[in-house]
Amino acid sequence: MGRDYRLNYHLMPCKGWMNDPNGLCFYHGEYHIYYQACVDSAAGNGSAKGWGHFKTKDFIHYEDTGIANVPSEPFERDGAYSGSAVIKDDQMHFFYTGNVKEKGDYDYIHAGRQHNTIHAYSKNGDLIEDKHVIFYNRDYPAFCTCHVRDPKIIQHKGYYEMVLGVRTQNDEGCAMLYESSDLKEWKYLYQIKSEYPMGYMWECPDIYEDKGQRYLICCPQGLKKQGYDYENVYDNGYFHLEGDLAKDYRTLDHGFDFYAPQIMVKDGRTILIGWMGLPDTDYSNPTASWQHALTLPRVLMAENGRLMQSVIPEIAERTVFAGSGRQSVHPKRMRYLFDAADVLDVSFNDIHITYADHLFTLDLSKCGQGRTQRHLVINALECMECYVDESSIEIFLNHGRETMTSRYYDGSDVLTAVSNVTYQEYEVPVFHIQKEYEI
Repeated sequence: MGRDYRLNYHLMPCKGWMNDPNGLCFYHGEYHIYYQACVDSAAGNGSAKGWGHFKTKDFIHYEDTGIANVPSEPFERDGAYSGSAVIKDDQMHFFYTGNVKEKGDYDYIHAGRQHNTIHAYSKNGDLIEDKHVIFYNRDYPAFCTCHVRDPKIIQHKGYYEMVLGVRTQNDEGCAMLYESSDLKEWKYLYQIKSEYPMGYMWECPDIYEDKGQRYLICCPQGLKKQGYDYENVYDNGYFHLEGDLAKDYRTLDHGFDFYAPQIMVKDGRTILIGWMGLPDTDYSNPTASWQHALTLPRVLMAENGRLMQSVIPEIAERTVFAGSGRQSVHPKRMRYLFDAADVLDVSFNDIHITYADHLFTLDLSKCGQGRTQRHLVINALECMECYVDESSIEIFLNHGRETMTSRYYDGSDVLTAVSNVTYQEYEVPVFHIQKEYEI
């Protein structure tokens, strides 16, 4: 049997498929992290997708309680798709998309698909139940196709907002905003779109607010590559809602494997988690019994109109100093810190990172299972932070102003770092995950 490449300090499924993080929330002293799951197929094409569930108090120790949201109703027959959670009156509320594909000769864009927005509840987070539909196909505006999904609930100025991702009849991506005072009756407000089309579908929308400034985070599908921009098949990024959406759009993460980020707010701190994967790629993962993982939880902040990301201190501050130098060998669970450099040349086994003439390059050609290079133009490299796990790397440039997240597969038991500049290195604590069910 070959390597399974299981990660040391990331959340991943015991078996089967994982994609979008869902339902991020804090309830009764614990953070709840749900995700799209298909336990009987590592390819994600087995039974209808439900929601897997982790919970934690410290982001190091976790309980894996299994499938919390099982697609058990006719209006979600083909999957309990992505959505979100909100706490109201000490009650956990969940909103998500129920997917139903009709049998027949349909394109499943303009006909043949039910995309129901569902409201459900849970007593403790381990089981999502008491489900009912709040929006059927007929309830959406006429400009919508059968691709309306991923409801995210945001609390704003005493009301609840729901933002939904949309593909319009003109094959243009946008988002829709609804408002409610009680999570039961919803009023359509308006469409969020750019003056010029930005792809044909905006998936997984979310709204982040900082000091009165609001940003729409989403995953536009259909952006055409422009130089070093939009190198992935599907992008992820954000707009400043008070600005020019087309001109203000910025990619959030430039790596091979980052999609569907979702945020939650606790005590004024915004935490972001993304799917460490991407749909419809021409590269793969040699993990036969399981597929994909979630990113490290990140603190999200705004600075001069840019969204900044950093690994949450519950993890970063528990890393243990292991030395400094230009070459070292360690277990594959490390954090590396690099200072400013005009020219950078770093290798972690077969991962190759360079910076010269304002161009930052991540080269996975030797270990990427089809992944080649990703690029980023930056004026100056002020610092770089890298979290390298058994089969993942998360790179934070210039204090998190830019990030790159990717999987890699080199087959080595150890991590050898070689650099043209001195770095500091730290060991990252291993996640402890207690499984509360039998497979």
